[in-house]
Amino acid sequence: MVHENYIKAGNPETPVEVLRTLIDGADRSVRRRLAENPRTPEDLLQMLSRDEDPDVRCAVAENETTPRAILEHLSEDPSVQVRYALAGHYTLPKDLLERFASWDENPYVKDHARRTLEGIFLEEALREIGFVPRPGETDKLGDLLIDANVLSKEHVDELLRISKEREMPLGHAIVESRCVARSVVVAALKSQRLIREGQCTHENAVWEIKHVWGKI
Repeated sequence: MVHENYIKAGNPETPVEVLRTLIDGADRSVRRRLAENPRTPEDLLQMLSRDEDPDVRCAVAENETTPRAILEHLSEDPSVQVRYALAGHYTLPKDLLERFASWDENPYVKDHARRTLEGIFLEEALREIGFVPRPGETDKLGDLLIDANVLSKEHVDELLRISKEREMPLGHAIVESRCVARSVVVAALKSQRLIREGQCTHENAVWEIKHVWGKI
């Protein structure tokens, strides 16, 4: 029965009225699956956000359908684990992320929130310049940063490994590693787009990246 309820609790196709029947007396694995399910209604998420198990509360924090009021409640959760989960939530309202980045008492939560904000700011910057990545272009980005003496080949190879392992764009992996300022990554990606469109040579792109990096 527990296995059957576990499957139902995590299935987005399970009707809401069935989800409501699963919470009473449910073990932690079923409660966690309910907390993860995007179909779980707000009143159940509210209940699960006060669950005694921090793993269940983390699942509520990471559920993209969780309403802001519940997220605000979880932002003051006594568990570092729960606040850390929230701090890595890219869809969390920016003011809550900024609160974590500035005021949270735990340095790991602060750092995690700052990295998440960097990723969000990078996305916004890329949208502004109209950058659309194409297959294989992550390696070209690495080449530009190597030729501009911003990163070594070994460092780029390691970041490419991380980006593939975590299924994230290379630019995000670089920003998250904090080895290169976001402004330099944006400049490199912008130059990459201009090269693609025939508006810039490789040499000019390298010069521009060096200029932003302060190498000139």
